[in-house]
Amino acid sequence: MDVDKMQTKLATWSQDPGFRFEDIYNLLHDTGFLRRAYNAVKSNRGSRTPGVDGQTIEDFKENLDENLKDLRKSLKSQSFAPKPLRRTYIPKGDGRKRPLGIPTIKDRIVQETLRLVLEPIYETDFSDYSFGFRPNRSAHDAIMSVRARMAPATGWYKHWIIG
Repeated sequence: MDVDKMQTKLATWSQDPGFRFEDIYNLLHDTGFLRRAYNAVKSNRGSRTPGVDGQTIEDFKENLDENLKDLRKSLKSQSFAPKPLRRTYIPKGDGRKRPLGIPTIKDRIVQETLRLVLEPIYETDFSDYSFGFRPNRSAHDAIMSVRARMAPATGWYKHWIIG
């Protein structure tokens, strides 16, 4: 399946208030979506870090087709169950440590596949003035938006800013 075309369809369908998504689970075990998710996980800096199962992206790649086939099979049969996170602690600037949970490679691929399926559906509902954890948006974009809204010509005193 062409992932880009399906994402476009999902985004289009989500704009119709009468449309109901009856069965998008089948996209979760689609080979095209799983392969795209694998490539995204592989390109992530943290892909070399193993989860509780000790498997890195390099280990997963050694038998890639079979691993994706097994993952697809478990998703399709609805028998997939995520593993617990591996807990590690990252030092902060002030000497304290921040906890970090590291999922397994398979769990990361499933999470990314979910994002690929759900993001086009929900992204169309979000406000243009919403910037948190959204694709192609950053804190700098939020600052520029606030700056533009507060310009004297717009009457900045008429707007609420919630942080």
